[in-house]
Amino acid sequence: MSTAEAASPVALLTRLAPHEGGFRAYWRGVLLESAFQPVLSITHQRVVGYEALLRIVDAAPDSGGPAELFARATTEAAHELDELARCLHLANFVAQHVESGWLFLNSLPQPTHAGWPSHAAIGALCRHFNFAHERVVIEVLEQRAGDEAASFLDDRPPPGGRDFLVALDDFGAGFSNFDRVWRYRPDIVKLDRSLVRRAANGESHVSFIANLVSILHHAGTMVLAEGVETESELMVLMQADVDLVQGFWFGRPHASVHEASAQAPALAQSMWQRFADYQRRSVLREQVDLAEVTQVMLAGARVLTAGGTLDASAQAIFEQANVLRVFATNERGEQEAPSITPAGIEPPARLAPFYPDTHSNWSRREYFRRALAAPGRVAVMGPHYSLNDGALCYTAAIALDYAGATHVLCADFPPALTLRTPTLG
Repeated sequence: MSTAEAASPVALLTRLAPHEGGFRAYWRGVLLESAFQPVLSITHQRVVGYEALLRIVDAAPDSGGPAELFARATTEAAHELDELARCLHLANFVAQHVESGWLFLNSLPQPTHAGWPSHAAIGALCRHFNFAHERVVIEVLEQRAGDEAASFLDDRPPPGGRDFLVALDDFGAGFSNFDRVWRYRPDIVKLDRSLVRRAANGESHVSFIANLVSILHHAGTMVLAEGVETESELMVLMQADVDLVQGFWFGRPHASVHEASAQAPALAQSMWQRFADYQRRSVLREQVDLAEVTQVMLAGARVLTAGGTLDASAQAIFEQANVLRVFATNERGEQEAPSITPAGIEPPARLAPFYPDTHSNWSRREYFRRALAAPGRVAVMGPHYSLNDGALCYTAAIALDYAGATHVLCADFPPALTLRTPTLG
């Protein structure tokens, strides 16, 4: 079959065989079928689309599935299979009379040659099945950036003039990188399951995923997290402001769209109450931590306002908790005196160019700005990367008037602050 013939819906339809109200497809002796998994909008609390997945009928558990099928195929054969899979999925989706929502269809990012008619093929399929172009989301699979030089996405209209949506799949795994986001300006970026799993495994990971989502939002794209399997993962993703989610927690892939999404509506309605409970627990923890940090910082502040030295203030703080370092800036954020650390803590040799840390300017840091805006109140920010020891830390800061001028007393502490002795108010 030629490339032109492979792109023709008429040619593709000859590969389809009716089966239980839908279709299966034959490709080079392999019998294929469709499965669908719901995609939910967190904000709208409902299913807004379905990802179509290719399945091999009666495949052995160790067969490798469709991924192995594509891997073994030649470039031309892989694109033939690619087009056939989309035809199969669209035929099955339309046969089930799903009246609303997107249909996510996977696609190889690289054409067979410069004339590969990906746009034309998708358009022809939509016209044949009388399916609205704007309901189609083409998922471009992860691939080495250099292999996409001739991608059909290069010829795609800019946002606002597109006939279908594009999602970049597997972001955060393998070869995926921000270059693909800047280059293709997708409508949706799908976070890989590995990122989702890590996000629920520690506070630093929560901060990382939230910042990543923020960057992608600023790049002008929606963010979809795939592979959501537990409630804890969902809570972290909601906290990070992810837009869309899919995974086993909401529904497993199934040939029937109805069966695949049977549990999703109830779970969607319950997730905001679960999130409210999650936030209440988180706020309680944060309040306890903030109270502890405040008392520790006030112990140091009292030394300075009573006429004591920065060194004496730092010792008062070290006596209270496992603080990493204490330093002070003027009202312009300039640090003139070196940071003071507890006995036994030495700066890492790999960061030697940053020492001594005098003549530093910390005015860009949020903790400095917040402290200066509310003198006498402790501002706590983090976790963030510390230039002092190359690890994540929190920083507490309080603006004080002493020695005839305004200063900001600062202290870095690890994510798990441990009090050494009971503090006094």
